[in-house]
Amino acid sequence: MDKGFRVYDKFHILRGMPAQRWTKYGGQSSSVKEAQRGDLVRGKRWLLLSSWLNLDRGKRRQLNALFALNRRILKAYLLKESLSQLWNYTYEGARLRYLQNLIDQLRWQRLKPMEKLARMLLDHLEGILNYCRTKVPMGVIEAVNGNLKALLRRGRGYRDMNYLLLKAQRLAATKTEFLVLQKAA
Repeated sequence: MDKGFRVYDKFHILRGMPAQRWTKYGGQSSSVKEAQRGDLVRGKRWLLLSSWLNLDRGKRRQLNALFALNRRILKAYLLKESLSQLWNYTYEGARLRYLQNLIDQLRWQRLKPMEKLARMLLDHLEGILNYCRTKVPMGVIEAVNGNLKALLRRGRGYRDMNYLLLKAQRLAATKTEFLVLQKAA
């Protein structure tokens, strides 16, 4: 029997970046200046997830104002942008070399969240490199997972586990076939 292997895509790795978590501390302030700072920081987590190239001029200004307040967020954002470049490499050796250089940069920052991210990257190294071997269409997988979760949420009181598995199998097969046919057309 063939053994499967784990593959990590860009979204699931970038989700572990610390910059989004640092913004939540901006709202805890006492003075007027600190309150203005908190208003500037509040609600910007989604902006930190966006790529610099996809932002318009106004959003870039907001991000630059945020970076002026907190250099740690700037460092984290730049490292996130560097990490997103990792998925441009198609050869495993080149990706590994780039990842090792990135991990060295993370360790050089001497910040706990960056060290934690470096450990997370090392722990998931095999899955990150597996993406070079097999480019799995994660969108289809996420769609099937969402449909299965919806089936479990809707279904109450299944008497037989085999019936539930059969229903899940049928749902996954029809939705996947529909997605594949839709992309082919």
